[in-house]
Amino acid sequence: MKNITILAVDDIEANLISLEYLIEEYMNDVNLLLAPSGEEALKLTYTKDIDIIILDIQMPGMDGFETAKYLKSSPKTKDIPIIFLTAAFKEEEFQQKGFEVGAIDYLTKPIENRQFINKLNLYIQVIIKTKELQSLNDNLSQSLEQEILLKEKIQEQQLELVEQSKISALGEMIGNIAHQWRQPLSVISTCASGLRLNLELGLDNKEVVSSSLARIVDTTSELSSTIESFRNFTFQDKLSEFNLSAIINKTIENEKYILDENNIKMIIELDDEINLNNLPNSLIQALQNIIKNSKEALNKIDSERFIFINTYVQDNEVYIQIKDNAGGIEEEHLSKIYEPYFTTKHQSNGIGLGLNITYKLICDSMRGKIKTQLFSRTLSNQRSVCP
Repeated sequence: MKNITILAVDDIEANLISLEYLIEEYMNDVNLLLAPSGEEALKLTYTKDIDIIILDIQMPGMDGFETAKYLKSSPKTKDIPIIFLTAAFKEEEFQQKGFEVGAIDYLTKPIENRQFINKLNLYIQVIIKTKELQSLNDNLSQSLEQEILLKEKIQEQQLELVEQSKISALGEMIGNIAHQWRQPLSVISTCASGLRLNLELGLDNKEVVSSSLARIVDTTSELSSTIESFRNFTFQDKLSEFNLSAIINKTIENEKYILDENNIKMIIELDDEINLNNLPNSLIQALQNIIKNSKEALNKIDSERFIFINTYVQDNEVYIQIKDNAGGIEEEHLSKIYEPYFTTKHQSNGIGLGLNITYKLICDSMRGKIKTQLFSRTLSNQRSVCP
């Protein structure tokens, strides 16, 4: 494949033959096009990609200067280097006019072969280097565009993940509230039904009425407390000092309905002296996600169900260790469980965001670490959290 295309323009056929001989004899990888007039030269430049034009000045009809003006006025051809061929007796006059219309060089007739070839080679090397730089710039531009598109796509996916995480967290919160409210609402309904029955039967048992009303008031207060507890998760968590044992106990209390309904026993061994300055609500949410994850695994076994939580300090780092006896996570899944949308459960039981959210809460928000490992088949997966 020819790297450079040269267009030679001259109305004298013998001159074109001489140029053709010189170029073919002394130059490689050059494609030479010949035009006998300025008009033919213009036609070729509109259909071919030309790198250099060797243009005779004195031609009948459209001369070299007029041809050059047309070339320089067109966006497609304005940057093509033009080398004029001029008669020696008008060298100075033609040289000045040639540079005025945009020529890069001029050669006098008759052509001195070595000078012609050397100059042409010089311009060809410049053109080749320019093409290489242009190609490099084009590749860099394409790479930059691809990188920008990739970053935009990643940002879109991250925003989508954040929105889905919010929806998932909202769904979890609504589900928690529904579970938390089920029993209190049942108590209120039972008390109200009893009071209504007393009225319908005409019974005037003040002690029963007073007891029922007191129970309704207490239960309503419990419902209000539940709302307040979950409301904290809808606001941005703030750094604050808290006792780790108190937070863990609060988490277990929030999940009591899940634990009781699924016959799960909590075995806790906490260091009550551990105090932290971090994000307490984020830690509660992360611990709740882990407990729910253990609960779903424990539901697959028929034997007694346990979740173990203990805290300790080692090498100036605080550890929360959570274990269960659900049978463990398959070893090939250990490296994937914190990835978004990874789940071994049926779609109706989750979309694989719970542990991903937990990872982001612990590692990104709280600047902690989380690790999952297998350590036996009787006590399942072990998660160590360092908030």
